[in-house]
Amino acid sequence: MARARAVAASGRRQSALLGVVITVLMALLLLMGAQQVRAAVGNAEIANGQIDESLAMAKSPREIFVGRWYGEMAKTDGGAKRWIVDAFPDGVFRITFRFYEEDGSYREQIEVGEWGISGPVYFLSTKGWVDDGMFLKADTRNGELYDAYKILKLDTAVFEYEHYVNGNRYQIRKVDTGFALPE
Repeated sequence: MARARAVAASGRRQSALLGVVITVLMALLLLMGAQQVRAAVGNAEIANGQIDESLAMAKSPREIFVGRWYGEMAKTDGGAKRWIVDAFPDGVFRITFRFYEEDGSYREQIEVGEWGISGPVYFLSTKGWVDDGMFLKADTRNGELYDAYKILKLDTAVFEYEHYVNGNRYQIRKVDTGFALPE
């Protein structure tokens, strides 16, 4: 009988010890899980910033490009070339170019067509021009009406690209839809 009580007492101790071990292991697992959650989420400010950044990154290059963009560059003869690109969600573009002379006068040219982005390539297919409010259809058999550019940088503020054939580089910046070219 004494032996039976000793075995029973030993069993209770082992059960208690096993319970303590399981409790300690569960506490460690919960602690490790909490540390992983803190590492993943961080404090609220970091988490909100990460969310904003993640949303911006979730936009495709095509979605980023939709809108109005402005570019300018000096001409070799002393004037300037300025342009506004309107990229519509349906893949249609309108580019308004102004070629300014040193005396401040300018001539304007408006091109319309289709645009797209595929991987690292931005491309334009000019379908015609707008002259004095009238659409003039282009001869789309002319290979010079198709342009492909290597995308160097594209984010919600700046777009840099390089023409695959002639190597010309351009930089345009996102502007409000009410932005207009200077007179």
